[in-house]
Amino acid sequence: MISDKLLALRKRSGMSQQEVASAIGVTRQTISNWELGQGSPALDKAAELARLYGLTLDDLANDEVDVVTFGKGERARDLHVLKGLVGKIATVELADGEGALEHALILDVGAGWIRLECDAPKAVFPTPIFREKEPVRRVLKLVDMADVVGFAIEEGER
Repeated sequence: MISDKLLALRKRSGMSQQEVASAIGVTRQTISNWELGQGSPALDKAAELARLYGLTLDDLANDEVDVVTFGKGERARDLHVLKGLVGKIATVELADGEGALEHALILDVGAGWIRLECDAPKAVFPTPIFREKEPVRRVLKLVDMADVVGFAIEEGER
């Protein structure tokens, strides 16, 4: 939901609700309401928020795109090297023991974010019969580069 994304993105940026409100020309209460799911920003304000947080309007508004950030702060990255990973399948290791995203297709690398397509967590059913027949669902994730520890490139193609 956009409310969850707005809260995570604001915390990642280290900004207060008042600072975000001032940056886009709304009240602090409006930011609070959006983060609590009590309304959503109009298109012009959503575009300003996307610009403020360094992502696309589609990434902000699309419920199919998960934002993965642990709010660890930004580190400088050498993007020309990372851009060479676009189109590769990798295991992306996350910081502070948060785990890894396995078999992730790297779709794009930008300032502050890496866009991945990876397997959705599987539902757990009482019998293995259902697990075998369950199709693998792929999801889009926008991962904070500050939370990426490393990449292990996998052989083969998707």
